[in-house]
Amino acid sequence: MYRNLQDFWHFSRPYRLFQRVSSLSHHLLDKDHELSQRARESLDRLNRDRIACQTRIAALNLPGLARCFDCRGACCHEPSERYFTVIDYWLRRHTPDEVQRYAPRSAPPLHLYYGARLASALRRKPTAAPVPPTPDEPQLSRCSHLGDRGCLLSAAQRPLKCLFYACPGMRKALDEPTRRAYIDEVRELQRISITTFDVLKLEAGVPSHYGAVSLLLTL
Repeated sequence: MYRNLQDFWHFSRPYRLFQRVSSLSHHLLDKDHELSQRARESLDRLNRDRIACQTRIAALNLPGLARCFDCRGACCHEPSERYFTVIDYWLRRHTPDEVQRYAPRSAPPLHLYYGARLASALRRKPTAAPVPPTPDEPQLSRCSHLGDRGCLLSAAQRPLKCLFYACPGMRKALDEPTRRAYIDEVRELQRISITTFDVLKLEAGVPSHYGAVSLLLTL
């Protein structure tokens, strides 16, 4: 039970917070909005922090520990552009790794959010361990960035959403030093994403308290 609570606090909640931040951010600015110098400098600094963080995560070899190649990325079952968010877009807006397409998602009202969360919890069933595919078995994932041994993108190019997500198999596979290191990096990614949200709010002229209650109550 204690480990389940830890997993929720360190992995599940940050992942859902990131989804919420992305949803609250996507309508703040038009894609072709010309950023002010102040906003661009702030996002450039945050993007450098993001790259450093993602490079450290790549060095942990999480897919290798979790043996992601055995299940061929069962979590990667959507078109690849849906893994990129508006947070990825603005952080990389003026870089060679600029995101071309991302999934626009509106933040549902809290009562609908909690209704969906409750329905999901009631439907949840224990999942069996993934069965390694045979050599002739077709690739089931629709993510075009997924290869036989994991993500084909460089560390700096990977979507933030994928780095926040830790499947149950990965959580169980982590030794304690790697687990602690990964948790630290998840916290850093969370800081970067929320600070990006703050920059976009300021750029859009939206009050600084916008979204604060929504993030506080996200579970």
